[in-house]
Amino acid sequence: MPMPTNSPTTEDFLLAAKRAEISSLHQLLVSCGLVTKVTELIHELQRERGLSNTYLVSDGQRFAEQRNEELKATGIAEANFRSALSQLDLNNSAPSSTRLYSSIAFVLHCLDDLPALRLQITAKSIDANDNTTLFSRLIAGLLAVVFEAADISTDPDITRALVAMFNFVQGKEYAGQERAWGLIGYTAGDFTSDTQSRLKALQDAQARCIDIFNDFSQTVPAAQWRQIECNEASSELDRLRQMINRYRKGDALPTAISEVWYEVATRRIDSMQEIEQELATELLVLCETKIKQAEEDLRLHHEHLKELATIDEPPMSPLSVLPEDSAKSAMNVAPGVNIKLARSIYELVQGQAERLQRISEELIEARQALDERKLIDKAKGLLIQSKGITEDEAYRQLRQAAMDNNKRIADVAANVISVAEMLTSR
Repeated sequence: MPMPTNSPTTEDFLLAAKRAEISSLHQLLVSCGLVTKVTELIHELQRERGLSNTYLVSDGQRFAEQRNEELKATGIAEANFRSALSQLDLNNSAPSSTRLYSSIAFVLHCLDDLPALRLQITAKSIDANDNTTLFSRLIAGLLAVVFEAADISTDPDITRALVAMFNFVQGKEYAGQERAWGLIGYTAGDFTSDTQSRLKALQDAQARCIDIFNDFSQTVPAAQWRQIECNEASSELDRLRQMINRYRKGDALPTAISEVWYEVATRRIDSMQEIEQELATELLVLCETKIKQAEEDLRLHHEHLKELATIDEPPMSPLSVLPEDSAKSAMNVAPGVNIKLARSIYELVQGQAERLQRISEELIEARQALDERKLIDKAKGLLIQSKGITEDEAYRQLRQAAMDNNKRIADVAANVISVAEMLTSR
């Protein structure tokens, strides 16, 4: 049966595949640009949370001026975030963007509630614990945006960069929560056993995130982190952590230490922010480089096919142009077809298939950390639902089970999910 005259050719689909790749990379560039604004907003919200806690615990006597200044910085970061949202093409959304857009919707809802929360803080009509919880909820939503951006990435190199960034920013958020809860204790001059346990869990969570970051990051950011771990602020923070661990009810704890705690914790977090900025810059450069490479490949494909199409070559029998290993891969060429063009297209198709297979394998490896995060989150949700406990407590139980059984926390989470599904099926 003769082929329709206007039927798309192999060349058409090869070029269309490359154009689709370029389009996908452009969308990734927009998403990565959004991620950089998200991390900037998270940083300012972390500072605002810490200053607000000290303001509340000290009954408005400390950090009032600093808090007012920070509100301006947070406002700028929020405006930049909302501006980045306007770059998203909401009318041509891929199905894979569902979770990303849901996370953004949640964040916008929380941001709309933020002015009312700030009024409560100014009026001192909310306590520091509730304040920390509400700010942390908003920041968790912003972190989900980073996570979902990584989850929809189809380029393994960009996925690895996003995984590194997500885990570093998540680790920095745990550091921010540690600063916030530590401020509450030091400003009050008292640490409950629950707060001490919470702070220890936050320190362990930081270490876990940094381990994943080191596995996925480039050499320079990893080296920068090692320098932070050895600097004066980190050493002083360790001494203050030990003071918290040794504290017992009734011990004298000067409240002025709260300002020292805030200062050293902030210096460390600000140093982490510098690495965040480095990661953001690397991410955008990587996206732009990928786009340029893909555009150059498309141009070369066009030129190569155009050049071959103009070659005046006598037709040959298909049997005379079989690849050397004809038993494994035979190139079917109809009589009268330009053999050099057919061979070139065959090689392009084979090369594209091999490249896609390699990318698929690398993407699976890069996404492992994201998949483990999903397992842990699902297991936490099951524990929260079945036991009526908080998210922090659910994570502590998973972590303790992993330590007791000498297993990875992701493996424990998988076991929890497996048991829950088995019970549900009954």
